Amino acid sequence: MTMGKRQLVLAALIVALGAAVYLNWQFAGNNSLLATDAVASQTGRTYGQTDLVGTSSAAKKTASSASSVAVQTDTNADSLAQAKLSRTQARDTAKDLLVKVINDASSSEAAKKEAVDKAAALANNVIKEDNIETLIKAKGFSDCVVFLQNGECNVVVKVKEASQNNAIVIKDIVKGQTGIAYDKIKIVTIT
Repeated sequence: MTMGKRQLVLAALIVALGAAVYLNWQFAGNNSLLATDAVASQTGRTYGQTDLVGTSSAAKKTASSASSVAVQTDTNADSLAQAKLSRTQARDTAKDLLVKVINDASSSEAAKKEAVDKAAALANNVIKEDNIETLIKAKGFSDCVVFLQNGECNVVVKVKEASQNNAIVIKDIVKGQTGIAYDKIKIVTIT
């Protein structure tokens, strides 16, 4: 008795389904995540172990991407709006300085090129921060502010309650948008 093409395909699909069920069963018993284990082995600590910090009315300092600007966050609703305003003001100041260097006739070509590169990096950070903030809000968080600087990311996020899952979601968003390593992402929560 010969087998047709349909029977061979059906047999291959059944074997593949059986293998998938077996692998799912094997991995379901182990609750650790492979990505989490990889990060833990690289950094020597558990994923998100010390990066999620809750605040009540205490002031926290966060670095802006243009300069070190202290941003006070507390539980009132407009603290994140104030942080965004401070970040925008610092960026505007940095942008004005870069434009002056670019437009100054006495500036060397190297200085002008460096100013153009810094302006491009500043614009790139603005776009990334806006994307990250939008994606974090889309995941159900009420408000947040993101600061990118020197290959690191600080996220101030308003949450109902701090949890490890929140840290994982936020870090995955930041990593996907910027490529920054998980251990370079700091999360500050406010309630």
